[in-house]
Amino acid sequence: MKIDKLPIGKFDENIYVLHDHNHVLIIDPGRFADKIIEKISQEEIVDAVLLTHGHYDHTDAADDLCELYGCPLYIHTLDYALIDPSQKYPVEASAPVYTKPVFFEEGVNNIGTFQVTVYHTPGHTAGSVLIQYRDQLFTGDTLFAGTIGRTDLFSGSEYEMAESLRKIIHFDPGLKILPGHGPNSTIARELASNYYLSAVARYQNPDSFR
Repeated sequence: MKIDKLPIGKFDENIYVLHDHNHVLIIDPGRFADKIIEKISQEEIVDAVLLTHGHYDHTDAADDLCELYGCPLYIHTLDYALIDPSQKYPVEASAPVYTKPVFFEEGVNNIGTFQVTVYHTPGHTAGSVLIQYRDQLFTGDTLFAGTIGRTDLFSGSEYEMAESLRKIIHFDPGLKILPGHGPNSTIARELASNYYLSAVARYQNPDSFR
């Protein structure tokens, strides 16, 4: 297994190219499809493009990649509103994606040759998810090294973020965190140093993070 991490978008969002046995998953392709394509050999098969959520800084290259590789696009159904090309009044941080998506199932998803586990973690957006492959956890904009994603954009919720973090504190501490922005981390490190996770672990039932 090999993972290429490309922090190349407008907001230094992390794009991930996951390789395993000549098959590939592309996670959160924010921009610059050509830079992503450079990381994929002609011998490899792209099984899918996966979106942790629907904000445009994580989706803008999805159509180009899905068309080139003839692969499906996955997103949580509750974030389809952010990429729906028929929306008449686009909301903040949204942009149309024209590839018809497949919607994640909660739990184990068999995507091409990959078996990934999907956790629905609303808070940053209503349809935010974490995607686990082996000991790698792609956290999108839910969980970063030292902090969490903002909850004040369309469909965000401080309360739902707290509920999602309450789920995350029970994850395997050895899981490696690959976030949508910034450096990598681990669940163990975040439990020890991330104020928001430690607050949830300490109080178990916070009404908010204020």
